[in-house]
Amino acid sequence: MYKTKLGLFFILFTFVLSACASGTPTPPPQQFSAITIDSAAIAGNILGQKTEQTINIYLPPSYNTSTKRYPVVYYLPGYAEATMKISLPKDADALIEAGAIKEMILVIIPGGWSFYTNSPITGNWEDFVVKEVVRYVDSNYRTLPNAESRGISGHSMGGYGSLNIAMLHPDVFGAVYSISPGLFDENGLATSQMYGADAVTKNFMKVQQGILELPEDEQLKGVMSMYDFFTVAYGMAFAPNPENPPFYFDYPYTESNGQLVRDEEIWKRWESGFGGIPDEIVKYKDNLLKLKGITVDYAIQDELAWIPRGCIYFDQQLTAAGIPHELIAYEGNHSGKVKERVSEYLLPYFSELLVGE
Repeated sequence: MYKTKLGLFFILFTFVLSACASGTPTPPPQQFSAITIDSAAIAGNILGQKTEQTINIYLPPSYNTSTKRYPVVYYLPGYAEATMKISLPKDADALIEAGAIKEMILVIIPGGWSFYTNSPITGNWEDFVVKEVVRYVDSNYRTLPNAESRGISGHSMGGYGSLNIAMLHPDVFGAVYSISPGLFDENGLATSQMYGADAVTKNFMKVQQGILELPEDEQLKGVMSMYDFFTVAYGMAFAPNPENPPFYFDYPYTESNGQLVRDEEIWKRWESGFGGIPDEIVKYKDNLLKLKGITVDYAIQDELAWIPRGCIYFDQQLTAAGIPHELIAYEGNHSGKVKERVSEYLLPYFSELLVGE
């Protein structure tokens, strides 16, 4: 009797060990999920912003019933925009079911107000996208891990980010589709909402002065709650200065006897964010020529009137440099038709260009 019980014990013990070793079966990944990545690239920011960033990943209908690998399209939303993650899964499913596009993985990377650039103030968001997110997706999903099977896209701030990242990293992304990107022509900065009138500039400086009069431990909080935070974020991204708290950027204007005085060197740094297009195209022409597709898509009635002008200027400069691309204009405002542009144009564009299995 004792031997029988002992034998049963060892059988049960062996079974438990085996179960522990094999682990609980991993459930199949959800078709649309939110994934948190702890970013080393963003950890260097001096504002104390959280390093854990949430991205959204859409998997095509056949993902959990096949072993095939898929191309990937990365989408960068606009400034503080979060709407695409609501409509994208449903729209992609419908297009795939209708045979309008091939199956692909879609990744949405919210960028807050980072402009998807590397900055000592806000963190290295370009590196976050190019190195950390792409590596995570390739390591955890059945992707085709090469540039010819990766596309990058975005709207507004994300439109700028997608163009800039594609230009800098053609070894990672093979094609780009940019909707209403932040681009300046020769006078874009001066006519933007940031500097379009002296009264706007003077009022911004007045608010800055008010923040400097706050107790020191409240000043950064005051900066982060400024009414015109777009200007603050733009300055932190493109004219950063870690030695200039609490704003952490260099502002191109001072006031003397009631008159605005502009520092031309600082102004050039602000221009080079969304601007500096001719120099960028010359510098990165070889990279741009490596891209399989470059498309810029803008709304004719954009309330940010400098954006259509910037898109046309970008088109002219690419044409002059002999770089293949496409410029598409449509009736609409800045954000009203983004969902339509993505489903009817952006996704079919990548379906045609990206290499699948």
